[in-house]
Amino acid sequence: MQIRNLRNTATLVLMLVLAVPILTACGGAPAAPAATQTAKPTTAAAAPTVAPKPSAAPAATAPAATAPVATAPAATAPAATAILGPAQSGVLRIRMPGGSGAEPDNVDPQQASFVSEIAFIMMGYQGLMTFDKNMKPIPGAAESVKVSTDGLTYTFKIRPDSKYSDGTPLTAKNFEYAWHRLANPETAGQYQGLACGIIKGYSEWSVAACQGKTMTETLALDLKKLEADYGVKAIDDRTLQIELTAPAPYFLSMAALWIGAPVREQDAAKGSDWWYTPENYIGNGPFVLKEWDHGSKAVWEVNPNYVGPLGPIKLKRVEYYMITESQVAFQAYQNDELDMLNVAAEDLSAVQSDPVLSKQIVNAVGTCTFYFGFNNTKPPFNDIKVRQAFAQAFDREAWVRDIFNGLGNPTQSFIPPGFPGYQPDLKLWSFDPAAAKASIAASTYGSVDKLPEIKLTYSASVRNNARFEWVANQLKMNLGISAVLDPIDPTAYSALTKDKTTSPQMYYLGWCADYPDPQNWISLFQTTGQLADRIGFSNPALDKLIKQADAEQDAAKRADLYAQAQKILVEAAPVAFLQNDGGPWLIKPYVKGVAQENITPIDYWEGFFNMPNVDVQP
Repeated sequence: MQIRNLRNTATLVLMLVLAVPILTACGGAPAAPAATQTAKPTTAAAAPTVAPKPSAAPAATAPAATAPVATAPAATAPAATAILGPAQSGVLRIRMPGGSGAEPDNVDPQQASFVSEIAFIMMGYQGLMTFDKNMKPIPGAAESVKVSTDGLTYTFKIRPDSKYSDGTPLTAKNFEYAWHRLANPETAGQYQGLACGIIKGYSEWSVAACQGKTMTETLALDLKKLEADYGVKAIDDRTLQIELTAPAPYFLSMAALWIGAPVREQDAAKGSDWWYTPENYIGNGPFVLKEWDHGSKAVWEVNPNYVGPLGPIKLKRVEYYMITESQVAFQAYQNDELDMLNVAAEDLSAVQSDPVLSKQIVNAVGTCTFYFGFNNTKPPFNDIKVRQAFAQAFDREAWVRDIFNGLGNPTQSFIPPGFPGYQPDLKLWSFDPAAAKASIAASTYGSVDKLPEIKLTYSASVRNNARFEWVANQLKMNLGISAVLDPIDPTAYSALTKDKTTSPQMYYLGWCADYPDPQNWISLFQTTGQLADRIGFSNPALDKLIKQADAEQDAAKRADLYAQAQKILVEAAPVAFLQNDGGPWLIKPYVKGVAQENITPIDYWEGFFNMPNVDVQP
């Protein structure tokens, strides 16, 4: 989920109630934007019942994507112009995962980072590992894994007779290529920083992501030698060996992520946007991409060559619909044109009071944290006191209560409830307008009237427009700042937030868990981490603690180091944490295998890791 627009579904966002992109992904974490993205065709916004087309680029993790929903003044929903028709046996129809419902920006596994992107990728690909319903890593494309006694060498055995969806063999060499492609500095993926300091030789080869080197400095190195020294090697057709620099208790979870999905070299060689057409999107996952009507829908059919723990699969087909307006998606669900849908805050009271819909509610546990991101390289947010002031000037309780109808919970820290490392008492920036003004006075600006113009950028939708008018009013009341609202097409929004050179001055985003470990949260804010890179943030004291925590083998000491690091992170306020997600989904009674007891916070869509039991029988 996941920067699910930061990696997971509302619960992977993924799974969120807002229309804002999320990174992560599904953990989710981010990747560098593809250079050719601006050349891709875009379509103007439409207003079909099920799939309005975005007017421009994407937003995902995250980008996930969007999150909670608001109670702000209701706006007129787009008129319905397209009807999907009745439910069909074996066909699951859902809004594009990721919160905003928008077209994914980039679904290259070694470059993607947003929740929507990840939920797309993991339909067509499977890593060496995957997850079970308890969020534990289990063998995926690998049949087994052995770990050396010193915890430094992982030996994966690929399942016998493994194939891609087109019937060509899948070997350890394909995984070697994928993990090399991840580390290759020319890939410039937004999750590239995730493996820094973990895999042998990774930091030395991926010097841009891990050491902050420029491309000019990188190209001056002996890259062939650095690749030869990299610790990922295919021993034979079925055996892949990965050497680590130090024991990493979370590495098997990392091996389940999209970053190691076995992209074929012949496909990636077709260009930076090789993934844009279904005929090139050949993977080893549970489904095959059969149709992609960009900006409208993606159709997946069961991969007949899939081998792995997510099968055997009862479903025949899964259809993703790109619907950016949450009220349009709600109308589609009411018309029996969608089979599952996360409930937007604006629709919650209508759902709860409806005698039919109220019986279709399934409550999901959240996995995402939403925040106001500040570009730390742009005035005034290059001043820590200004960032702290904005963190103090926002009424999180009112935001969750009034805008999201109580869905989710306010937070001042990063790691959400239910995950290792959650610190409920870490509350440095409680709502305090007087203290916020004092922080501005202590900044280099001295007073609010000397601040430059503040532009608040967000993922455009009818409901989000109302939500962020509410935010602008908060800034006006509490700080005396007249913020300029800057709505951006959801797909374009994700792309903007992936690079500090294009990242907006102030924006709204979310991060969703990839796996249940503090490393998947706090390490993102290392100087070379995904989120730190995107906002131009660096803090040496935080870097030192994270480095120690990532390598610490004693569980108690490791937890304490991450707790210290999270305190420094919150105090530095590179972003202002606002709320965690969580809340109800609507699931048709004829959808089987998707219930509260068999969905997880890291599902790419609700019930994903219970896939053998998921079916549609209207």
